[in-house]
Amino acid sequence: MGCGGSTLENDSPGLVLHKRDKIKINLHIGKEVKILSTRPQVIVVFGGPGSRKGKLLDDVSHVYGLKLISTETVLMEELSKKLENPNSSKRTEDIAALLKTQPELLRLQWIFGLICNQIEKEGKDNCILWDFMPNLKFLMTPFRNVKECENDFKIFENRFPISFAINFTVTSEKNILAPQCAVPKAAEPKETKTQSAQPKQSDEADTGRLAKRARLYAECVQIFTDYFAKREKLVSMDVSSKAKEDIWDKVCEFFSNLEVPHVRNVDTVIFFIFDDNDAQNYNTDFLDAKRVNVRDMAVNIAAPPEQIIPAVCKYIDDTYPIQKKFIVDLQQSAITRDCMKKDPKKVIQFRDIAENVDVQRYIPLQTKTKHKLPKVSALCSSENEVCLFPADVPHSLCKYIAGLYRAYQDYVISKS
Repeated sequence: MGCGGSTLENDSPGLVLHKRDKIKINLHIGKEVKILSTRPQVIVVFGGPGSRKGKLLDDVSHVYGLKLISTETVLMEELSKKLENPNSSKRTEDIAALLKTQPELLRLQWIFGLICNQIEKEGKDNCILWDFMPNLKFLMTPFRNVKECENDFKIFENRFPISFAINFTVTSEKNILAPQCAVPKAAEPKETKTQSAQPKQSDEADTGRLAKRARLYAECVQIFTDYFAKREKLVSMDVSSKAKEDIWDKVCEFFSNLEVPHVRNVDTVIFFIFDDNDAQNYNTDFLDAKRVNVRDMAVNIAAPPEQIIPAVCKYIDDTYPIQKKFIVDLQQSAITRDCMKKDPKKVIQFRDIAENVDVQRYIPLQTKTKHKLPKVSALCSSENEVCLFPADVPHSLCKYIAGLYRAYQDYVISKS
């Protein structure tokens, strides 16, 4: 069986392929949005509570090889120098107390100067993602007092011109608070003074705090997003949807249109299969993943795993980054179920193997009807990578393949 698979009617009776409809992600791009030719290239990023900005920035920086600079991180490091004990376990509280008595420390021009210094350290040949607005309230509040920012940006851009800004927006408080409001009101118990009522009160308090943070963020950021909007250099992306894959697709589409090359893939799920029986048992034609075969890769299939797995990794990294789930067919290669006779001495950054896992936990089955598949073994790395194997594959081989995959990714990261 090659990459094309077999007919759905013969191999999978009763199953009908059903792909979900994509959610439309609203995106507005200013007329002057482009990657400037000057170096370093600077992209400013905004995103408030509920926007998943942190995860998006982390993924974008790794996939496209961009350097991430966080205003919050830079400020915390610099303000720590003004404390009597910079290494205290209560450093955050100490900095908050310091700013309460000396709020004048956080001047916009001083903050911009620190970011300029950090860009210098990162190197002028890089493309920089600048996470502009801090998340900590005591660092965010001073931005609300800014009445004018054009002069400060002008001074900054005389040193480092800004290509454009991205604003990850959440369009309503309802979307921000959705996780805390999942239980219908009709199902809520009546308020009492019993202990059982306390979690509900806590949830309401958390919800109120999150709403206040969202409003504070909106007040703080408005003048800065206006600066870029007036110059047609603002990208606004509505990330309110719970469809994380569709949001990521839109992000990748945007950077692809700007001709920003990607250097690797992230959060990958790779299901290694060994023969036709595996493909049929797990209904791979219906799994929402890209099917690839090592025979189609630039590698000698008779080579040992130490050569085949890096070739698999390179193929995945070269794949357009919206594709994160893969089924890798090792059929006819030197990697067979019995190619390992003993456990490897070292497994790089992978946790213990998880047995009897549902494959649909990681790769959805594209059918309307529920269908039970055989269990798999799973290895998950600290970098959110997952390697899956049929349950009968020896654990030593599972760990060895996963270790080779992680070692290659560490090599790629070290070179980026």
